[in-house]
Amino acid sequence: MIYHEVGAGTALADSGAVMSDNEIDKLIASGLSFHDSGDVEAARDCYLKVLELDPRNSQALDLAGLLCMQCGESEAAKEFYKSAIEVDPDNPRFLLHLGILFLDQDDLAASEEVLNQVLELDPDNADARFYLALGMRATDRREDAKEMLERACSLDRENANYHKWLGLVFMETGDLVTALEFTKTSLELNQKDVTAYVQLGAILKALEDLGLAEKALRSGLEIEIEDIRCRAELSGVLIELGRLEDAKKELDHIIDKDGKEHPSALSNLALLESINGSGKLASELAQKAMEMDVKSIDVLLTAHKVFTNLDDKEKIDKILESIQNIAPDDARVLNLLFA
Repeated sequence: MIYHEVGAGTALADSGAVMSDNEIDKLIASGLSFHDSGDVEAARDCYLKVLELDPRNSQALDLAGLLCMQCGESEAAKEFYKSAIEVDPDNPRFLLHLGILFLDQDDLAASEEVLNQVLELDPDNADARFYLALGMRATDRREDAKEMLERACSLDRENANYHKWLGLVFMETGDLVTALEFTKTSLELNQKDVTAYVQLGAILKALEDLGLAEKALRSGLEIEIEDIRCRAELSGVLIELGRLEDAKKELDHIIDKDGKEHPSALSNLALLESINGSGKLASELAQKAMEMDVKSIDVLLTAHKVFTNLDDKEKIDKILESIQNIAPDDARVLNLLFA
């Protein structure tokens, strides 16, 4: 457990003497070094030592919050962040961290409120715009998210993550060509991001350039050979290419590597079984995949293909209702609804 109560009343008595600012700075620098190297316990000790000596040290409060958030202690992190903000209410960094925490907790309204406060203090804060965009996307405001991400990219043109997410939002709103451009830029900036290769493969698949989609996904697997999502996406491309035996090999590999609980892999396995005529098994697998990730549009879209192959109109209607509720402005959803 990282969180530890720091009592202002006993801090000075325990310390014996007030440390100089220089000594406190050294403690914080040591904590940062330990934090960056993954030595959580040593970093915690440094931050808490500072707070024992100076309970209103806003930098140590903020850093302790980051450490708690990293360790999954979100409520403790929130208290540290709020304490840092109480000491220094106009520090955009502290507000940014609290906004990210609220976003992580799915408290989207609170996150947006706090992140907008960051922009009031620092209109060019690219990170605040990025996280605001994530919240907007989560509340089906993809056009607003797109605008916010475009501004973030203009403020930090070297940030691969901003470009990747902007590519995703363009894909979701049906502009596949622009999605392709931003995703490629993301990979030019960071050639080791497997998730960007998965996204590139999905876009190329949607553009029906299956050969390049396969190439992109295999490039991702060269970086991380056991990446389940990348291999699952590859299996979907191979199914579209009609290479069912190759697709089965990829799916078998996932399952052999403890990927049988991965919804994307299960949904593609269900699709393969529906093509091979194993209707009962296909239905069971698709149902399990949907239950495992009830909000995944990709899983639901694949399940729609499965139940279309099985001519199960009741399941098809339920899936259409679900995806419309989850992402009513997603272009892939709209295409299905008006097909």
